[in-house]
Amino acid sequence: MSALGISPAVMINRIVHREGDVATPHLAKVAKLRADLMTAAAGEQNRQAMRSPTGEAEAPVIDSGAVVDRLI
Repeated sequence: MSALGISPAVMINRIVHREGDVATPHLAKVAKLRADLMTAAAGEQNRQAMRSPTGEAEAPVIDSGAVVDRLI
């Protein structure tokens, strides 16, 4: 199955399991990755706004695991 067919939540869980850090509780890692994802999305929106002639851009749509994987 490709990352395109995976939901963002599932992709975040897969990343947590892939890292395999047992010292950090699972929910804490998920929360950190969600925060990292939102920060990366805001950064991407800012980069797109800088390239836009109007200086505005919409936030990236996070609708698949592929987007999550690309952003974080």
